Amino acid sequence: MRDRWPLLLALWIAISSGAAIIAIFWPDALAADFRVFWTAVRDPNPYAPSAEPFAYPPTALLWFSPLRLVAQWPAFLVWTAVSIAAFLLAGLRLYGRGATALALISPAVPVGLIPGQTSLLASAMLFAAFASDCRLCRGVLLGALLTFKPQLAVMAPLFLIVRRDWTSLTAASGAVLALTLITTVMFGMHVWPDWLNAIASFREVVAHRGLSMSAVSPATFATSIGLPSLPLLLLGCAAGVLIAVKSRPLQPPECAAMIATASLFASPYALRYDMVALAPAMAAVILSQGTRKALLACVAYSATFGPLSLAAATCVVDWRSSRAQPVQPS
Repeated sequence: MRDRWPLLLALWIAISSGAAIIAIFWPDALAADFRVFWTAVRDPNPYAPSAEPFAYPPTALLWFSPLRLVAQWPAFLVWTAVSIAAFLLAGLRLYGRGATALALISPAVPVGLIPGQTSLLASAMLFAAFASDCRLCRGVLLGALLTFKPQLAVMAPLFLIVRRDWTSLTAASGAVLALTLITTVMFGMHVWPDWLNAIASFREVVAHRGLSMSAVSPATFATSIGLPSLPLLLLGCAAGVLIAVKSRPLQPPECAAMIATASLFASPYALRYDMVALAPAMAAVILSQGTRKALLACVAYSATFGPLSLAAATCVVDWRSSRAQPVQPS
């Protein structure tokens, strides 16, 4: 019974947080973020100033393009179903049934699903990259993720360099370059300066929304409480680099989780729903490890304590495991 305490705690976190999130978000926040994506692909100037700014990189417009084929609410239902299915399929492949099931009820899931965020789909791309034995496929998927939701993979190239996975690094670079060129051809050169200008107005909106309870990255947390973000952004980048440098012994499931952790540390903007990328790895620890590590994993699983949740995630990884063998250079 003693060893079950972390699982019982995780279930209590999932149930109580899920109920609170639904009570707070429903129905006002339903499809709120999805509406921004759906509108952006129909707008000839998606980065024009607005009360609900679109701040994803221009390459993300390629991924959102199919949304123009369907009306908003049917598209939202399809988006939600595809997000859940992709997360389950990729999670089952990399982490197994128990961890994926526990992850699917984690607090980060309803925070992302109700407004129609990209976090589950992006996490599925990350999981699929490390579930694959094909290094070329891994690189292409990581490159695609960088063009879709860079917050979850900005540190991935450094991980690949440290692990000497040159095939994946080359494939990722090629995917990013190809998608960038396609984006430029489709939307014009002006879309890039438009995006950079939109980021400034997006930061102003974020600063006035009071996101301290949802902030995950150190920089976002600083912005949300009115502090200068640059010092904490640099600190987060340093933490991300340190995690990447020590990543060489990690096995694929741990490596995927630590790429997300390092990238969120280094991101100028990341919220609670992005922690879903860590949920299966934390669930696996809760289900299989001793009480101390499992309780730390519960802190990360809760996605409630901002940068401290990221720090807890790094503490549950066995960085010197004799079972974890370095990947061989390709």
